Amino acid sequence: MRILRARRPDTMWLPHARWSATGRHSYSAKDRDVVIETDVITAAQPFDGIEVSAAQVQFDYLALATPNFNPAPSPPSRGAIELDVPMRSQYFTEHERGWCSPATLCMLHAFWGIERSVEETARAVFDGAYNGTGNWAFNMAYSGALGLRGSVAYLRNLSHAEAFLAAGVPLGISYSWRGDELPGAPLKHSDGHLAVLRGLTDDGDCIMNDPAAAEIRVIYPRRAIESIWSRNKGVAFVVAPPERDLRALFV
Repeated sequence: MRILRARRPDTMWLPHARWSATGRHSYSAKDRDVVIETDVITAAQPFDGIEVSAAQVQFDYLALATPNFNPAPSPPSRGAIELDVPMRSQYFTEHERGWCSPATLCMLHAFWGIERSVEETARAVFDGAYNGTGNWAFNMAYSGALGLRGSVAYLRNLSHAEAFLAAGVPLGISYSWRGDELPGAPLKHSDGHLAVLRGLTDDGDCIMNDPAAAEIRVIYPRRAIESIWSRNKGVAFVVAPPERDLRALFV
């Protein structure tokens, strides 16, 4: 890919990722003020567009998420809602760290009727260069390989997330916490965690499928989730069949 600018030189072509059945890995690259690290592109100056090229790949859907986030707490506005999202654990042996990203993705896939184990999902999204399963671009590419459309999005707040829930679309949301920031958390702290937002209670609290929790389905206080999620700029996995046109929900 390369970064395009109307009044400045474009960057050179920068390698971003290799995605194939025989192996997947990301690249780190830099040109001028643009840096690619795993699944994040950082530019010190604004740019006007991105040009993407791929060998032996047919593009069906391409999404670019740019954070422009001014968090504001939101009151619940739609009443209780809960989607029937299958539950999966991120743990397979005692004392392991687990795979929160593949487990979350696995639950979103299962909601749409595509059953893959967490282990299979982890293998499919593993990034050899990153040495882990947390490359979100690879997670979304795997959704595409299964016939769904996936994108990483920055949502404004939980009211914005409610619009997706009301449309019948659960979300994978990313957050981190320490100490007592998340009452009822299954871990003392996390520098980065993913879980499924499957609904909201009458009071607006968050009904989650937390793959790190013993019972998986848990309810966390709305204020706590909104606070720690907004710290991650409201980032979310949005996965749905291609016939579901969700474009109006992203604005």
